[in-house]
Amino acid sequence: MVFGHDFRVVRALRAGGMGAVYVVDQLSTGKQRALKVMAPELATDAVTRERFVREASAASKIESDHVVEVVTAGIDDATGAPYIVMELLRGEELADVAARIGPMPLGDVAEVLAQVGHALEQAHAQGIVHRDLKPENIFLALSKRRDASFTAKVIDFGIAKLVADSQGTGTQPLGTPLFMSPEQTDRRGKISPATDVWALGLITFKLITAKDFWLEAQGDGSLPVLLREIVLNPIPFASVRARELGVEALLPTGFDAWFARCVNHKIEARFPEAGEAVRAFAEIVPHDAARSTALVQAGTLDAGTSSGVTPPALTPSAKVTPPSGTTPSVKPSPSGSTQSSGPDVLGPTAVLGSRASTASPVSTSGPAGQPVAAPAAGGAGGGAGRLALVGALVAVLVGGGAWFALRSPASSGSPAPSTSSTTSPSSAPSGSALAVTAAPPTCPSAMLFRPGGDTFVGDRDLPPTALAVPTHNVTLSAFCLDKTEVTTKAYNECSERGACERALDHVTWPGITPDEKKAYSPFCNGSHPERGDHPINCVAWSMAATYCAKRGARLPTEAEWEYAARGSKQRTYPWGDDPPSAKLLNACGRECAKWSKETLGKAMSTMYAEDDGFAGTAPVGSFPAGASEHGFLDLAGNVWEWTSDWYAPYDAKPAVDPKGPETGKSRVVRGGDFLGSDADWARPAWRFTMDPEAYNHAVGFRCAATPK
Repeated sequence: MVFGHDFRVVRALRAGGMGAVYVVDQLSTGKQRALKVMAPELATDAVTRERFVREASAASKIESDHVVEVVTAGIDDATGAPYIVMELLRGEELADVAARIGPMPLGDVAEVLAQVGHALEQAHAQGIVHRDLKPENIFLALSKRRDASFTAKVIDFGIAKLVADSQGTGTQPLGTPLFMSPEQTDRRGKISPATDVWALGLITFKLITAKDFWLEAQGDGSLPVLLREIVLNPIPFASVRARELGVEALLPTGFDAWFARCVNHKIEARFPEAGEAVRAFAEIVPHDAARSTALVQAGTLDAGTSSGVTPPALTPSAKVTPPSGTTPSVKPSPSGSTQSSGPDVLGPTAVLGSRASTASPVSTSGPAGQPVAAPAAGGAGGGAGRLALVGALVAVLVGGGAWFALRSPASSGSPAPSTSSTTSPSSAPSGSALAVTAAPPTCPSAMLFRPGGDTFVGDRDLPPTALAVPTHNVTLSAFCLDKTEVTTKAYNECSERGACERALDHVTWPGITPDEKKAYSPFCNGSHPERGDHPINCVAWSMAATYCAKRGARLPTEAEWEYAARGSKQRTYPWGDDPPSAKLLNACGRECAKWSKETLGKAMSTMYAEDDGFAGTAPVGSFPAGASEHGFLDLAGNVWEWTSDWYAPYDAKPAVDPKGPETGKSRVVRGGDFLGSDADWARPAWRFTMDPEAYNHAVGFRCAATPK
C-alpha cells in the first residue's frame, strides 16, 4: 500500500509502544526511507500525538550532519495516524559496538564525542534538549567522507522539548534511568542543556571502561535502588568507582575533574552545554592515544525498536500492541536496509579498532572554437525530598506499564530489553541476534566510491555565460567515478584491441581555421606514446562513451560530475574555496603565456602568475593538492571532460538522479583545461557546451559506474 501519498511499504521492521517502523520506497524520489507510524490507538490522544510530531519538528531544526535527517512528517489520510519519514542509514548503534569490543581506545572515544557534541551543541543552540541520550540513541553510520570511517548520528529526539516549554509544566518524567539526571525525576525539575551533559559524562565512562557507572546496574538491582543511588547517594570520583569495578587503569589523567563537571547533582556545577564538555574532554586525551581506524563496513541495519516483534501488515485498520517489557517509545534508528526475499539479516557493521593501549596518560582560452575544573563529589542534600521523588517516579513508571531492565547485556546471561536496532527481527528466535557482515559497495579498478546524497547543482555567483542558473536541489544515488582522467595509454590499448576507435592526431570542430588547427593539433596525445600517462584528448563524445562501455561503465552525468567535484558543501573549487594556483591545477600560467606568444604571436592572459610546469597536458594526478573531498584528481584543469548529458537550460525544480534531455545538439563538458585563463572555468559548476563530434585538444573524459 501507499502511505502518505508518497511512500510504498516494502516491509515491516519493528514495533514499540508508540507505533511501528517500516522500510518504504519514496515514489517521488525513488529512494528508500524509514517510515515511523504512530499506533492508531494512540493517535486519538492529543498529548501523545503532539509529542510524536514534535520529534520531527525538533530534529529538523538542528543544523548538524550528526542528527538523523527527517524527510517529512504528517498525518495519513487513510489511517489518520501521524507519521515521520527519516533517512535510512547503514551502520550500527554505539551500544552494540561498545558491547562487542569492550573498552574503547581514547582516540575513538574522543572522535565519537566530538561528533555527538556537535549535534547536541547545535540542538542546545536551538533550545532543544534531548533528554534521553544513551549509547542506544547514538548511531554510527557509514561515512560519506573519504577521510572519516563513520558518522555518528544522534537519534530519537522524540522526547525532546523546547527549553522554553519545559519549566514547571508538570509533565511526566522522561528518560532512561541509567543515564537520567536527577532533575528528570522531578516533575518540576529544571531541564536544560546540562541535562544532556549528565548523560554524556556517563556515556563516556562506559565507552572507556566498558562498565556502567552505577553499581546497581552491575547486578540484579531494582529500579528504586538504582534511582536512590542516582538521586540520593553522594557521587564518587570516577577513579574511585573505576577502582571498585577493576578498571581504574583505563581512565586518562584528569578524567576525575572532567567527569565531576558532567555528573554532578548541582546543575550549575556542570558544563553548561555539550560543546564545552566535548572540547574539555579533548584537552585531557593524549595526542598519542590509541586510535583505531574506526572502520564502518557496509552492512544491513534497520530503523526501529528492538522489541523482537515484527509489526503487522500496514493497513488502515492495523494496530500495534507494544510488547511487554519495552519502553513506551519507538526509536528512529534508520539504516540502509534493503528488501530481501528471505529472512531479514542484520549485520554488526561498525568495528572500532583494537582494545589495546587505552590506558594512556593523559579570458579567450578554454575549449577552442567555443565562446568563451576541581573535582566535586556532589552531595546528598534534600534527602527527604529526593526520596519522595524516587518513590513518585517509580510509581509513575511502573503504573504506566514501563519497566526498565537495569542489567546491561554485557554483564548478564541474556540480552536485556532495549531499544537497540541490532536486535533480531521476528525471523530469529526471541532475544537472539542474527548477524552477518556484508561486503562494502565495490567499484571497478581505478574508480573511487562516491556515496549518494543531496546537494545543490549550479552556482548563482557565476556569470550568465556559465549556464549555471537557476540553482536547484538534486538527490543522487551512490556511484563510482574514475579517480583520474582516462589516460592515453589506457585508451590506446582499447583501440589496439579493436574495441575503441583510434584517437585523432589533430583537432577539428565547426568553424576551425587552418591556423587554429596548426597551433592546437600538436597537443593531441593519442599519437605520442611518451604521453601515455597524460589524459587522452582529441576524441569525440561517442568515442569516449564507447570506451567507457567497453569497461562496463559509462560517462558520468553532469550532476554526478559536479557532486564529485564540489561535494555536499558546494565548494567553489574541488579543493575548497582558495583561488587557483600552480600547486592546485594545470591551467594557464607563465608557461602558457610563453607558448601563446611564440605560437600565436601574442601572450594569453593567465589564471595565475606562476609556472605550473606544463605547457600542455600533465600526467594525470600531478596535482594531488587539488584533490576533491573524496579524493578525485584533476577535476579542475588539465582537460575539460565529457559528461553524458545533452545540454539544456537548468530547471529550478528538484530532481533525482537527473540525466539531461534525451536529445540535443551539444553535449556538456566540465572542469577547465591546461590553457584556461579564467579562474571561473576551473569552477566545477561552469558548463561549456561542445559539438559531440568535435575533436578537441582541451577535452578528455573519465568514466563512471554503478557500485556493485
